[in-house]
Amino acid sequence: MAVKKKIAFLGLGRMGSAMAGRLLAAGHDLTVWNRSPERAAPLAGRGAVAAATPAEAV
Repeated sequence: MAVKKKIAFLGLGRMGSAMAGRLLAAGHDLTVWNRSPERAAPLAGRGAVAAATPAEAV
């Protein structure tokens, strides 16, 4: 059985957004941040928390 983790993911470029999406799909509590906030919107729409700053994310 997988353990649910609380994870902060910073950097949602091509690779980062795909990786963050997999973590979210696996059921982890995910907080995301990107310097361009609109990159976090699709993940926030799927249940991630979008942070305003890196410090807020972690």
